[in-house]
Amino acid sequence: MFAAAVACWLGAVAALQVQIGVVEQQPMLAQQLAVSAETALLELRDEPRVKVAPVEPEEPLALAAHLCALAEEGVAAVLTGGTARSARLLAAAAARAGVPLLLADSAPKNHTWEVLALYPDNRVLAQACADLCKEKGWKRAVFLHAGEAEVAALIAPDAEPLALVVRHLPPPDDAALLRNLMLVLKKLSVTNFIVWCDAECSLRVLDVAQRVGLLSDRHSYIMLSLDLHTQPLADYSHGGANITALRLFEPQSKDVQHMMTLWERQYGARLGDEASLAGPERSVPTALPLAYQASSLVAKALRALNLPPGAPASCQVGLGAFHADTLLNYLRSEEWTSGSGMGGELSWEVDGWRHEVQLQVAELARGGWLEPAGLWAPRVGVTWQRPDEPRNSMPDYSMTNRTFTFLIARIKPYIMRQESTLRLAGNAQYEGFCIELIEKLAAMLKFNYTFVEQEDGEYGIYNNTLGKWTGMLGRLIEDKDIDFAITDLTITSEREKAVDFTTPFMNLGISILFGTPEPAPPKLFAFMLPFSNAVWICLGFAYLGTSLVLYVVGRLCHEEWQNPYPCIEDPPALENQFTLANALWFNLGAVLLQGSEIAPVAYGTRAVASVWWLFALVITSSYTANLATLLASKSSTDLIHNVEELANNNLGIKYGAKKGGSTYNFFKNSQNPTYHKMYEQMSKEPMPLSNEIGIKKVENEKYAFLMESTSIEYETERNCKVQKVGGLLDRKGYGIAMKKDSPYRQELNLALLNLQEAGVLREMMHTWWMEKNGGGACKEDETRENQELRIKNFLGLFVVLVVGCVLGVLVSCCDLAWAARRQRGPSESFWQRFWTELRFVFRFEQSVKPLQGPLIPDSPVSQQSEGAEECRTEREETGSERARAAPRTSSAARRRSSMHAASLRIARHTTRDSTTPH
Repeated sequence: MFAAAVACWLGAVAALQVQIGVVEQQPMLAQQLAVSAETALLELRDEPRVKVAPVEPEEPLALAAHLCALAEEGVAAVLTGGTARSARLLAAAAARAGVPLLLADSAPKNHTWEVLALYPDNRVLAQACADLCKEKGWKRAVFLHAGEAEVAALIAPDAEPLALVVRHLPPPDDAALLRNLMLVLKKLSVTNFIVWCDAECSLRVLDVAQRVGLLSDRHSYIMLSLDLHTQPLADYSHGGANITALRLFEPQSKDVQHMMTLWERQYGARLGDEASLAGPERSVPTALPLAYQASSLVAKALRALNLPPGAPASCQVGLGAFHADTLLNYLRSEEWTSGSGMGGELSWEVDGWRHEVQLQVAELARGGWLEPAGLWAPRVGVTWQRPDEPRNSMPDYSMTNRTFTFLIARIKPYIMRQESTLRLAGNAQYEGFCIELIEKLAAMLKFNYTFVEQEDGEYGIYNNTLGKWTGMLGRLIEDKDIDFAITDLTITSEREKAVDFTTPFMNLGISILFGTPEPAPPKLFAFMLPFSNAVWICLGFAYLGTSLVLYVVGRLCHEEWQNPYPCIEDPPALENQFTLANALWFNLGAVLLQGSEIAPVAYGTRAVASVWWLFALVITSSYTANLATLLASKSSTDLIHNVEELANNNLGIKYGAKKGGSTYNFFKNSQNPTYHKMYEQMSKEPMPLSNEIGIKKVENEKYAFLMESTSIEYETERNCKVQKVGGLLDRKGYGIAMKKDSPYRQELNLALLNLQEAGVLREMMHTWWMEKNGGGACKEDETRENQELRIKNFLGLFVVLVVGCVLGVLVSCCDLAWAARRQRGPSESFWQRFWTELRFVFRFEQSVKPLQGPLIPDSPVSQQSEGAEECRTEREETGSERARAAPRTSSAARRRSSMHAASLRIARHTTRDSTTPH
């Protein structure tokens, strides 16, 4: 008896041990659903027995096999939170296994008996949306959906006054197509939107809507994703748009907070670390409370039924679990209560859809919170429960997270079309100084923007007949969708009466654009320009003086006296190659970098030649460098230099400004006599309609165009045919225009001042003017100041030349003394021989130096004739006879030149060969 009682008790305990299975493609969501089931079982003091199927991601076909495996292990129910496709596959497997399938996400249309949908039906959401539209008084709205469009008929049936414009949302990876769709809707002037897609898709729609200007205080949105609160919404909470969302539970309610506290504790214990959900409302996904509720209901049902253990299911034979039908019937027949803020009572219709769902209505508040605004029930409709306290709101002058529309007009380099091989749309198709400026302001003030282009490019003038402004200014004043206007828009007193301007982001003035003059023809004697007259005179004296020094030093040096007849081994006289003509020619060749056949042999002449070469090198290099600079410089041939010369010119130069522009109005309203005279002259001629036309006239005609200095600087950096003439005629600035009394003026002014103080505006201007789009094409190379070289620039060079010449003279005197010492006779002293040699040196008419006899013969000409005759006689004699007839001298008395040593050796070999008998 005791044993039977114990067995019965153990069977009852085993029946109370609930097993829950989880089948989900996303591993993280599977773990979260399992933790929700464990939390529910622990709350009921049951042993948490939850099994997670090892499903590989992106393998939907394996889901059915995993569910069957869990059913064979004896699980009481299976949890899933997957997509509609996976739900259909699991529903078929659950029907075969006979296991209850608890869906924490939207269920398929035609599901089996075993499916219990925890998520509200689409019909319920459509009814809630229709009631909200009726409460808001909408007559027209756009329905944006990512699935099927048949629910649109449930929101706006034929009997309802709501007119829906249905549009299908593009794929998630096509952001450009979504942007184009929103821009088209903006042109339709639609202000009410219904978005039916998941939370991530809803966030993309809000982001694009903010960028195109559809998130202002005129726009309203109903978001039908029950998980919108899990997304970061702070960036879209300051634009003023009314964003209404539906939720199945209240994240801030006491029961939900208690459930999430237990869930986080269990989640950390399961994964081995602390886990939490971030976000303004802890980002609790709807699937987690639903899984918690479903697991709790299954455990309570099994407790209430107290079923004995039964055979598990088997998909292979199509055998369901023994107690599956009993559990399903019990769950469907009861109405299960839930905690406060958990979506009301939980019950099911006959077809398995959830019955009597209660939804919460929440509205997006400043900071990204979804604050409770009311409740919705199927039979009651919307009951508003807005809090009495006003919401925290940012000041009206704040631009944070608002979306603004900027009206632009294309003009280089402020606003241009961006060149790209890709297809660009929206803001991405523009670039320029003003575009970058708005980007930096948006980053500082955290606002969003959309560009709208003024197609005709007209800035606007005041029409006295119509009493209103035209162009960009008129559109800014009248169009409520345009918030700002930016281009090279000049701040004037007349414009300030109609609109407000920010502080100038660029200061400029009016200047003159004129054609670049032709370079002046070079001067006839331009090659004389590198040196001054004094330098040229000193160079002439230096050349003559150094040549004379070289001539004298050549005569002083012993080695420079050479044998003039290579065929005579012992000539009667020597000659010197440094005659006065040769010395002049040698120095001239060095200066002209041509050289000569004369080569100095002695140390003295080499010293003089070396310092002259150094002198010539520096002089020639300086001359060449300065000549290139002077020849490259262009003389000024400008016809006009300032505005006075332009106004009073008699050269036939016409001038003008852009018709209707601020520059033209400056001359029109000026009280200056010169400017007024210029206006009268300009009024007689047709003015260019644009800056481009004026620039073309400057290039092709004798025409001066008056325009802003910044535009002139941009043009002259790229167009070398034009130049800027004169200074600035006035001072003005460019600013961002806005509607009169705009609350955003102060914030923009402070931001512009910060950019100016940080040097950002200066760097931007340098980038767009000097670097991008061909900037710097006409930039002239920086050259040193062109000037004549004075005598003081070569004073040190002249000193080196003089010292070198003196050194050459001293070396040559030493060489002469050494030769006199070696060649003096027994009857001559050193001084006598040295004086004789020195006397011979300064007898400049002597160019032949005898080897024997006196150095100063009576008739140098006859001695030279005798030497020539001897040379002819020696050619007729044989080698032996020539050897006997030739006078012999001692080796010490011979004067041979190192320059002719090779010639003498060749002569000897020739003589020997001729005397050898054949």
